[in-house]
Amino acid sequence: MQRKNAFLVVGGDSLVGGGVVRALEQRGHRTLATTRRADTVSPTRVLLDFESSTPFRVPRDVGYAFLIAAATNYERCATDPLARVINVELIPRTVASLLDQGLFVTYISTNSVFGGERPWPQEDDPHSPGIPYAQQKSDSEEVVRDAAARLHAADRINIVRLTKIMNASVSPLPSWLAAWKRGSPVEPFADLIFAPISVKFVGEALASIGEQRIAGNLHLSGAENVTYVEFARRLASRLGISPGLIKPTTAIEKGIHIPFKPRFSGLGMERTTRLSGIKPQSLDTLVEDLFADTEA
Repeated sequence: MQRKNAFLVVGGDSLVGGGVVRALEQRGHRTLATTRRADTVSPTRVLLDFESSTPFRVPRDVGYAFLIAAATNYERCATDPLARVINVELIPRTVASLLDQGLFVTYISTNSVFGGERPWPQEDDPHSPGIPYAQQKSDSEEVVRDAAARLHAADRINIVRLTKIMNASVSPLPSWLAAWKRGSPVEPFADLIFAPISVKFVGEALASIGEQRIAGNLHLSGAENVTYVEFARRLASRLGISPGLIKPTTAIEKGIHIPFKPRFSGLGMERTTRLSGIKPQSLDTLVEDLFADTEA
């Protein structure tokens, strides 16, 4: 009998998916990624279009899948009915298909399902979504759980919620780095809170969760809720940038509407740490990962 020890990453071209692929490959795992473009299919890239009604057959040696795909643009989720169809119907349908074919599945979700008004919500706390994207992800989690229960696969699925993912290519870092290179100041928001984690951290953490096959709700979060001003100061210090090149402002002062503006962004990780050994990422470690990105 062929061993099913390969991993499939649905959404392997995404920021998070790419991090997971790299982490799994560095650990020596055979890893396949999916693509929606037939002209890019290869021995390590398989065709999967979750909008297609054609059934997707999982390669025979794959035993675990990460589903890292969603319509994530807040404005689109608020205005385009197709976004809800993608998030609440088509992607959960793909999860159900993977479970039905015997795989262990990780489904990626978001801290926004908790609404941002409660500090450090734990893995099994109730949801309180406040924007359409968060509502769709909350609803999709319910659809996924119902499918797992119907297929008697509740012990083969986990839902992993993430906070803000960062690397040197994620906004606002490209503009900040370019400004500092010119000797110009940046204007981070003092009224926007987040608990960022690096692509490297989330890739390695998801690879570890995949190896351990832990079922249920899990969280990956930064260890601190910080403003973008605090984040800019810590990053500038590591890069040797003068504090004078940071000019704090606010989204209100700039007249910028931000749909999801939580009071608290970080996620509690008590269950995740207890079962996996993974701890929240410190801000210092995140800054070191971002520094390494800029040096690469």
